Amino acid sequence: MKHSILKKFGLFLFSLGVLIFFMFFSAPIAQAITPTLSLAGTGDGDSVQISVTGDPSTSVLFVYNKSGSGQQISSIGTTNVSGTLTTTVSSSSYGIPSGALVYVATGSINGPQSATVAWPAVASLLSPSNMLSLSQTGLVLSVGQTATITASNLNSSSLYLSGNSSPIIANFNISGSQITVLANSYGSTTGTFCLINNTANCGSVYVIVQNSSAQPLTFSQSSISLSPGQTIAIQISGGSGSYSVLNNSSQNNGVVTTNISGSNITLTTTSTAGSSSITVCSADMTSCGIINVTIGNAISSAVSFSQANPTITVGQSLNISIFGPANSFYYVASNSNPNIVQANLSGSTLTLLGITNGSSVLSICATANNCGSLTVTVNSNSTSGGKLTLSRDSVNLSTGQTASVTISGGSMPYNILSNVNNIVQSNLDANVLTLYGLNNGTNLMNVCSYAGNCATLSVTVSSSAPPADCTGSVKFSMTTGQLCANYVASAAPAALPADCLGTTQYSAGTGQLCTNYVAPAAPAPVVSPPATTTNATTSAPAKTTKTTTFKFTKSIKQGSSGTEVSELQKKLSALGYYKSKVDGKFGPTTDKAVKAFQKAHKIPQVGNVGPQTRSLLNK
Repeated sequence: MKHSILKKFGLFLFSLGVLIFFMFFSAPIAQAITPTLSLAGTGDGDSVQISVTGDPSTSVLFVYNKSGSGQQISSIGTTNVSGTLTTTVSSSSYGIPSGALVYVATGSINGPQSATVAWPAVASLLSPSNMLSLSQTGLVLSVGQTATITASNLNSSSLYLSGNSSPIIANFNISGSQITVLANSYGSTTGTFCLINNTANCGSVYVIVQNSSAQPLTFSQSSISLSPGQTIAIQISGGSGSYSVLNNSSQNNGVVTTNISGSNITLTTTSTAGSSSITVCSADMTSCGIINVTIGNAISSAVSFSQANPTITVGQSLNISIFGPANSFYYVASNSNPNIVQANLSGSTLTLLGITNGSSVLSICATANNCGSLTVTVNSNSTSGGKLTLSRDSVNLSTGQTASVTISGGSMPYNILSNVNNIVQSNLDANVLTLYGLNNGTNLMNVCSYAGNCATLSVTVSSSAPPADCTGSVKFSMTTGQLCANYVASAAPAALPADCLGTTQYSAGTGQLCTNYVAPAAPAPVVSPPATTTNATTSAPAKTTKTTTFKFTKSIKQGSSGTEVSELQKKLSALGYYKSKVDGKFGPTTDKAVKAFQKAHKIPQVGNVGPQTRSLLNK
């Protein structure tokens, strides 16, 4: 009986053990939960709320990048029995910049990890009253040169050098809030400075040292203020012409991104306010420069002007003041008719220059993307000097060829507007405009007088063959009146052209000089009338003798004076072209006589006395 009871009890224990075994080993194994992370600013400009969900009662490690120190790992607590954790951290205490990527791991650093999340924009890290700031975060120095940087917001703390990436390049010496940088040798280095009582409160400066003979790069804008989300292009000058960005002090938090194409660097700001010092160098590292950028919050102030819709005359310059958001950089967003008015900006002053009649609408914008527009009207002032005219209103040149245009009317001095210098080179001497063809193209030049009257000159430059009649030893094209670019002086032809007869100087058929040309005797109009001109008639023989023996050696034109002009007037008077007083002053009457002389001898009627005209006069 007793044995039976023991047997039953043993069977009971065995069954209980089997039951416990199956209950334990057949239960499903719990899987670790992948944690989730969410962040939210609390509104105080510094604190950020961290919310984590994951395994219950599990430690949470926070992984982030600290400014100037790299990756950091910090325990921020343990999830509750429901698997959640909510805590708040200080951005400035942790040294986390806006936009930095962070994540959490549960259990251990090798445990399940959340997805990365961008740290919210925190005002205290952008313009904090308690964060260390440096007066310069980028320097370009020559060997042996020194520079001083001022540290602010020390808050009664002492500053120390946390790191120098290349001490051989530059030394950093600290005295109170002043940092003295001494350039030792070629290369670059980064100095990091922190506060003794707050190692999270740091700043850094990037220094590049170049050859003392190197010329710094220059930029169309080197210190600018932009708004979040704005893009602007800046032109680089100097160096080798090929450039790269060596340092962008905001590259860790992405305040400004850069892109270089040729000699232009494009800056694009993010939605974050802040500042950046961008170091740009030529590809051969011989020349460098720095662009300082400040990014502020968008402002809704409109752009306005001291004069709404101005009216100016051709050639007139007018300055207009621009009013808009504080600390803004202004730029010309559009000009509907740049050939009518030229617009230049310097700070908050807009300078307008009238080019020709018409109107143009200008759009002027501030860096906060606010814009204003004004309509500029340009009128000619035709009240002085009369209409301005040109000896010809269109000129065709070959590259390397020269032509002249004579200006008359209006009031001197004359000036040239809207000239495209890479197509044609122009030189204005009094009323004679000399043109020199540089490169293929067409350029519309506005020639204006002091009073504002203008005339348009079309200049076309091409590398095409010279006119058909520019062959052999032909010096001037009879169709265009221009010097033949292929002209080479040669001996006179064996037989003269048929139209080289008598006093014909140039062959109308070939444009060649007639070698049998003999200057004609003075025409009848030079015979002096009786009585009232007895004295002039008496002295005429002496003057005529002197005129015929005088040799013209100088180029003279309207505005010239002196002996050459007196002799010119005498000569033209003897030939019947000049019928006024011999006063030695080259004015409109003398200009008209010279053109008549040139027309009679079939040479370009430019009005001034050049080599061709002198040659004829000296005969």
